[in-house]
Amino acid sequence: MAKIQDTLRAPGPLRNLLLLAVVTLFFVVAAAVVLSTQREATSVRFDPVLFFPDLNEKVGQATRLVYTTGQGMQGTANITIERDDEGVWRVLQREGYPARVDRVRKTILGLTELEAFEPRTSNPEWHRNLGLLEPENLGRAVRVQLLDKDGNEIAGLLAGEIVDSTADLQGRGFLYVRRDGEDQTWLARGSISLDKDVANWLDPTVVKLSQERIAKVTLWSISETPAILSRSSPDHPNFVVENLPVGSVSRGAPVVNASATAFASFEFLDAVPVESLIFNNPPVAEIVTFDGLKLTLTMAGANTGMWAKIVASKDSSMLAEDADTSALDAEIAEINEQMGDWAYKLEQNLGLRLTQTIGGLTRPVAEPTAP
Repeated sequence: MAKIQDTLRAPGPLRNLLLLAVVTLFFVVAAAVVLSTQREATSVRFDPVLFFPDLNEKVGQATRLVYTTGQGMQGTANITIERDDEGVWRVLQREGYPARVDRVRKTILGLTELEAFEPRTSNPEWHRNLGLLEPENLGRAVRVQLLDKDGNEIAGLLAGEIVDSTADLQGRGFLYVRRDGEDQTWLARGSISLDKDVANWLDPTVVKLSQERIAKVTLWSISETPAILSRSSPDHPNFVVENLPVGSVSRGAPVVNASATAFASFEFLDAVPVESLIFNNPPVAEIVTFDGLKLTLTMAGANTGMWAKIVASKDSSMLAEDADTSALDAEIAEINEQMGDWAYKLEQNLGLRLTQTIGGLTRPVAEPTAP
């Protein structure tokens, strides 16, 4: 500090340079203060508010959820989920197949809790950049509508780009939205499903068959060369090929078990009314459990397009004469009521394993080599 004072007292170039630096610093600080004051004076504070402030009072009237997405030059596509008189939500594009209740509820709840976090541009020229151009205009926006029984819109928006890596612990993230017919865009915070694949809205709850229950599986059961795979008890880990062709042996437990237990992990990719498919000389697989349940899968298609209709029945050969079959009868009735009218698209590996042939499960016995 003493050196700076001595420099200021002594005339010369160093003194002039130091004075210039002090004056410059003063004006820089003053300019920063003025700019900060101007920003505070001109900025408008926006507190997040509900995007649909009255929706919570009307949500009980909702009977239809509609998604509209763009398909390029082919126009648009809808996913329409409607609540029937019994309160079951059904997907109309799949002839009324039950919808995923958890996803429907999450979407409706997400609309009621959606927040308008910050206003963004109202210039329509920027709609495309934010993914908010209407699907009818070759845009990427997803139109989400919640309607009442008369078709009146309770809530509706266009959802655009999702801001990556913004989800909080409650699963709420940021996305751009705007009301249909309005140019004003918003950065919104919330959690709603924007899945454009109708199959992902189908209720995945179907027959669940544990691997431990499976006693016998017959592949190509109505053909002249079926493959019969069985095991002696639930505790036995491996299935064997009962009807080995003469001169053949099994390809091994991993190959046989893969087909025998394939249905234990059953998950379908899509569902259509069973009458919409033609089952012409189809492969049939029969699965029998230790407690007498029999599932018959009749299949159609090939490769990645394998479909199956599933019928449940009772296999009395697995039951004692005086066995109480009330629980089994109820299970059979439930499976047939739920699945009897539908054909299910199988996952590729499941389709391949349920159509495995006897030739694919066995191999010729190696002849001994000459000494």
